[in-house]
Amino acid sequence: MLPSISPLLFEDFNTSDDNYSSYYDYYAYSQFEACRKDGVKAFSQIFLPIFYMLICCLGLIGNILLVVILIRYAKIKTMTEVYLLNLAVSDLLFVFTLPFWTVYAATEWKFGNAFCKIVSTVYTTNIYSGVFFIICLSLDRYLEIVHTWSLTKVKSFRSSALLSSMVWIFSIMLSVPEVVFSELMVEHGRQVCIHNYGNQATAWRIILRFQLNCIGFLLPLLVMVFFYSCITHALLQSRSLGKQKTLMLVITLVVVFFILWCPYNVVLFLHSLQDLHVFLDCELSKHLDYAMQVTESLAFIHCCLNPILYAFVNKRFRLHLLKVWKRVCRRREAATFNFTETS
Repeated sequence: MLPSISPLLFEDFNTSDDNYSSYYDYYAYSQFEACRKDGVKAFSQIFLPIFYMLICCLGLIGNILLVVILIRYAKIKTMTEVYLLNLAVSDLLFVFTLPFWTVYAATEWKFGNAFCKIVSTVYTTNIYSGVFFIICLSLDRYLEIVHTWSLTKVKSFRSSALLSSMVWIFSIMLSVPEVVFSELMVEHGRQVCIHNYGNQATAWRIILRFQLNCIGFLLPLLVMVFFYSCITHALLQSRSLGKQKTLMLVITLVVVFFILWCPYNVVLFLHSLQDLHVFLDCELSKHLDYAMQVTESLAFIHCCLNPILYAFVNKRFRLHLLKVWKRVCRRREAATFNFTETS
């Protein structure tokens, strides 16, 4: 899975009348009609770079702050904190790929074949790992609330570290196609980082989209619904004073995950139907292109919201955040005072 400007989702397509090359995969249309995508390309060259850089900046700030608090102040004492640290690292690696895609969306791929493979693999690995670590956090809450499950500090750290390692290994395995198929090519004088599937292009595109739909969205959503349904049932039967607040958080986590990822996966599925020639309409294809860019960008917001949803709503983290803020303010005041005295 890669940004809508290239790879697995879309390849370059040459229209039959003017050799116009877009970002997207419209190989089917070339068989029977010209389907110009000038408007789609113009939109992507403006919308995607701006949105990618915005997400990159916000994601860097939130996740770096989360990592600093976890390592320096929280000291990684619980299973939840292990998963949060891995989630923050996953989100940081994800946002580090966005500047590359920003330049690519605005111009062309300028970073060589090796970086084409590396950035594509890192991007896809962290799409999957980010979702899987959210599932780990859901499992942790489920065990803690429903089964009141607790372990010693050592066992907790070992079990969470083992599960985190398994998540990374599985995510890397799912990203192997990026290493195999990602390739720097030159099409109509423009360098592109795309997937070269050979004679099995349609089959591979459908298989990998289906993989993302099922493993990256449907399965995690079902698991989250199960865990949080059990948590909700347990909370409703308890007499906890913070029950209402916890319930609202549970509902928010599921709803946000669904809102961010469902539209994107629906559009992916519709593109698979297009590859299967279920429909071949140029105007509908253009609408799908716009929808892909918007829904994909919406899904990218997850790297900005994760620190808020999974860490800063916790009272302990808020206290650490307050300490960090007070320390920054004191240093700023000291610097201002020294400057004034020197003057």
